[in-house]
Amino acid sequence: MIEVSRHIALVTTTRADWGIMQPLAQALRDDPDIRLSVIAGGAHLSGIHGMTVTEIEAAGFDIASRVPMPLDDDSAQGSGHALGAACGGFADALAALGPDLVVVLGDRFEILGAAAAALMARVPLAHIHGGEASEGQIDEQVRHAVTKMAHLHFPAAQAYADRIAAMGEDRARIFCVGSLAVETIRTRPIADWAPIARELGLDLHRGVLAVTYHPVTLADDLGVAPVMALGEALSLFEDMQVVITGVNADPGHSAVAECMQRIASAREGTVIVPSLGQARYLSLVKAADAVVGNSSSGIIEAPALGTPTVNIGPRQDGRLRSASVIDCAETPNAIAGALTQALSPAMQARAARCDTPYGAEHTCRDIVTVLKTVPLEGLLIKHMAFAGADRSADDMRAGTAALEVAG
Repeated sequence: MIEVSRHIALVTTTRADWGIMQPLAQALRDDPDIRLSVIAGGAHLSGIHGMTVTEIEAAGFDIASRVPMPLDDDSAQGSGHALGAACGGFADALAALGPDLVVVLGDRFEILGAAAAALMARVPLAHIHGGEASEGQIDEQVRHAVTKMAHLHFPAAQAYADRIAAMGEDRARIFCVGSLAVETIRTRPIADWAPIARELGLDLHRGVLAVTYHPVTLADDLGVAPVMALGEALSLFEDMQVVITGVNADPGHSAVAECMQRIASAREGTVIVPSLGQARYLSLVKAADAVVGNSSSGIIEAPALGTPTVNIGPRQDGRLRSASVIDCAETPNAIAGALTQALSPAMQARAARCDTPYGAEHTCRDIVTVLKTVPLEGLLIKHMAFAGADRSADDMRAGTAALEVAG
């Protein structure tokens, strides 16, 4: 058997994080110096969330370990039990696989379980998309907790790198690489929309809205009332077709999903798809006249694809925004007004410029370079670096500068 220099475990728990990380997984799998183990858990193994582990396998990846979690009960107590199962399941997976590094992305509560398991197993953790803000949900706290447990950081923008440094993380371990999703959009062809539209039963000659709405985990009703407001607003745009993508596994997902079903049943030309997969989803967003909802994809992917976004409510508060993102309150009139603005020629032209604060060159390559070459000895020891928190962005590039030399 050929020896490899490094064994890397990549953790994925949802269709969303897998869609972003798949190019990274491919690059790691194809590198002769790396042994990749994909650990799939959470919503990937849930029937009500589309059993999206099949998408990973369809892409040609073996699943090294599966970590099931009880996601049917979306109450606070049930989600707590799911988090506990995540901790135990990922602990078992890491014990069996024995990787040199663990890679996670984002801010899902299941990722908190993976990070905690890596911490206790004394396996260095690499965190993608840290330093961001999403003040309307528990993901805000989860993301920063994972940052403090991580040993390598791959933020998507300099402002987020600054925040990670302000939290006391070593600047030499922060690599401002941009967004994998934006790099995928810029470097890979987008799937042809026409056959996808026909498969969904849509009319190619009519406009389309892409709707994704997830629970607002810090709201008293977890976002149910805003979904009903969204339904009222959509009823005013009878000429538009609507594609609703599946609700994620956050607490309150069943109530939000039920509301979405009601909207679809009451509105002609509306389709609900539990999971489109990343390629088909990006095709939908590019073809859509607007993205509507409260998903981070409206903040990160949609602007890079030239599509305006109507961002409803506080779920994404704190994230960097492109000029093509329209924030609105959670009322029918506010949503309808924002959607009218999004469909205007002026906003369509503005969005077509594809301006985004999340772009960078060689995102995937830079992450792979760090994961391959960073010395493992001493990596578990974290030195607090608050003294560097007040330095300018130009002084904060010690880690990222090394990538320029390597590239």
